Amino acid sequence: MDTIIDLQENLPLPRRGNVTLLHFHQGMVLLVGEDAVGLYRDRVAIDDPLANGVIGYETIPPSLQPDWQDDCGFVNEHQSGYVGLNGGGVIFIRPDGVALYPSGMHALQNRDMSWLIPFPPLNA
Repeated sequence: MDTIIDLQENLPLPRRGNVTLLHFHQGMVLLVGEDAVGLYRDRVAIDDPLANGVIGYETIPPSLQPDWQDDCGFVNEHQSGYVGLNGGGVIFIRPDGVALYPSGMHALQNRDMSWLIPFPPLNA
């Protein structure tokens, strides 16, 4: 059992194509697409046309963009904050937010981070 991610969904969304949704135990949802990642307050926020509930959104550099696989979507593994993307990139769920790295070793050493989507303040 993953201590951070409760559920992984792989599905097509209108105007976005195939996505992998990672539902956190406390309610937030991380959307992994072909070329971008979004962090949302909850699942309902993903479908909101006014983008209420978007915590952050970042593009994935071309060299780290994941490949879609029918059996696992864009994410081939997740465990305790480590999210392995198909193709080598790694999303690491840190205490302060969600970060993208070129590999697991880079994430462990906190080197060459592409970006960080900060978590909202607890009272927000």
